[in-house]
Amino acid sequence: MKRVALFLALIPFALLIGSALGPIHPVGDSLAVFRFHIGLITLVSAGLLFLLKWRKTALGAGILSVAAVGAIWWGYQPQPTSIETPFTLYQKNLFFLSKNAGKMERDIRAKSPDFVTFQEANRAHEQLLTTLSDEYPSSHYCGKSRVAGTAVASKFKVIEGNKICSSKTGFTAMQLETPAGNIWLVSIHLSWPFPHNQAEHVARITQELASLKGKIVLAGDFNMVPWSHTMAQIETATRTARVGQVNGTFRLLDTIDLPIDHVLAPTNCLGEVTTLDLLGSDHHGVLARFTLEAC
Repeated sequence: MKRVALFLALIPFALLIGSALGPIHPVGDSLAVFRFHIGLITLVSAGLLFLLKWRKTALGAGILSVAAVGAIWWGYQPQPTSIETPFTLYQKNLFFLSKNAGKMERDIRAKSPDFVTFQEANRAHEQLLTTLSDEYPSSHYCGKSRVAGTAVASKFKVIEGNKICSSKTGFTAMQLETPAGNIWLVSIHLSWPFPHNQAEHVARITQELASLKGKIVLAGDFNMVPWSHTMAQIETATRTARVGQVNGTFRLLDTIDLPIDHVLAPTNCLGEVTTLDLLGSDHHGVLARFTLEAC
């Protein structure tokens, strides 16, 4: 019985360690999605290990679980910034089955962002870009399939010839002239993590993104949490960092809010994010405010 208890107590500790092994195998990032919850369970199992007289292991498990849970908890805390002339970006996975074009138009016009990024956009949402063209004359829709496209839109002028539709890797981009200089606006939609093919997808897409010259502002549905190896790869390839605090944007099984929709801006750009309403989608939108001038 003692051996069974010991085995059960060691499992969460092993999973917590595994959640940091994304650079070695994609299963690590899949575990990283639930690192906070695994960390809490590991903290409880550390007490059991202590009672079973595995005290050094219990101490290690306790320290690691507190560090993991604490770091993630801190990431969720708002980080106030003083932004005098911010740019704003409206990020939304539209949920291809929803009929939310009217709601989206009203919400976008009310918030009046400088940039808009969509995923799971269908032909009705492509029409939405046309409807919004009076305020957002620059736009680009890329239909990955009949119902699952990505799109970008902006108030700023697009640089002629600099639009990209990468339907195989699931991103849309265009280069814009802004008061802070030329920037690439990118909308991205990654595959689900292991056992699905997110790792292979990231390997392909980072090569394409790394070839973009100049500043990049990137947003989308990454299907992955901020502290993962996947996000680190994307940030490195695009020379960006995630804007603002961690926010849950997708509810799993009606119990867990996963932070998988993100906005990235050039490294050292100050910013903050706000979670928006569902508006008929299964993902909350994200409104990001950030600087571009001094980064």
